[in-house]
Amino acid sequence: MKDQVMPHLNDLLAQWKKMQSADILEDAEDSATLFEYKFYQFIEVFRKWFHSLDDMATLDEALAHAEINRIVELLPPPLYIPFENELDLMVSGDSQENDEKYD
Repeated sequence: MKDQVMPHLNDLLAQWKKMQSADILEDAEDSATLFEYKFYQFIEVFRKWFHSLDDMATLDEALAHAEINRIVELLPPPLYIPFENELDLMVSGDSQENDEKYD
């Protein structure tokens, strides 16, 4: 996981920090758009890694996985719910359509 997922998580977290400090009148829209891109880029890499693991039957089982738990600990609280939603879809074998990701 470290070589696959962590660089994308670090990019996401860096963009999160930039977005939090963006000037609302100047940079906010561009910063938010880039953040959204980084989030879904991270999710796609995470999804590939997740599917390489042994199947997990429930969301709670996935959240209890040591490496996934480490990711959760690194996420800012506002990002936990979107991450959990994506993880739940992965556990259940579903996925969002691309246009649903960006609504």
